[in-house]
Amino acid sequence: MAVALVTGAGSGIGRATARRFAADGHAVVCADLSEDAARDVAAEIAAAQGEAVPVTVDVADEASVARMVEAAVGWRGGLRIVVANAGAMVEGDLLSLTLADWNRALAVNATGAFLTARATMPHLVADGSGALVFTASTVALAGMKGVAAYAAAKGAVAALTRQLAADFAPRGVRVNAVAPGAVRTPLSESQFRARAADEAQFEALLAQVIARYPLPRWGRPEEIAEAILFLATDRSSWMTGQILPVEGGLLEVR
Repeated sequence: MAVALVTGAGSGIGRATARRFAADGHAVVCADLSEDAARDVAAEIAAAQGEAVPVTVDVADEASVARMVEAAVGWRGGLRIVVANAGAMVEGDLLSLTLADWNRALAVNATGAFLTARATMPHLVADGSGALVFTASTVALAGMKGVAAYAAAKGAVAALTRQLAADFAPRGVRVNAVAPGAVRTPLSESQFRARAADEAQFEALLAQVIARYPLPRWGRPEEIAEAILFLATDRSSWMTGQILPVEGGLLEVR
């Protein structure tokens, strides 16, 4: 049974991804900043007759990432798949961003991706057919108003994807990324609720976002999880260095 490590597994896309990998027969390391959230998703997988272990991690902290990888490898003796999904939305345009905002966006999204990749890559190389999948974003591929730091951080993830693909293809490791559009998760809902005075305004804000999409609805975490599973397994065995948009046609048709 191949071992898959998923960061940010406690909610949203990460949670759906951990559950999807377990359903596909993988043993899943469910890593999250929240210990409770990591335990909850691992328990859900176990209740569905899958195999999972929870691990607490702060992906922006080098020592924490090292402990996560030690726990993951110690559980089953190796890693075949790593999904570097953990991230944080930081909103604000150039003139409203503080240096602390900028640093937080890069620390979690870009540095977190780098630290996860660097710590896990030796194990993917040792496996001989390892796969690393990053969660980027459509804002890494096209601009969107009001998310300067987040866009820069996710752009770094996209560039890192291509660079690692070039560096590690000769050693048997494929590196790809998924670039989701607007996905309805607890995090995205909380951001819109914070801007809304009441339920009607909340629903109006949600509708305003998806009005730009040729397929005019919010994406589901499970749909992104399917794309990640595709990129991480032999279903995509001749793909590396790709940034796969899953975004309802937003980038292609706008």
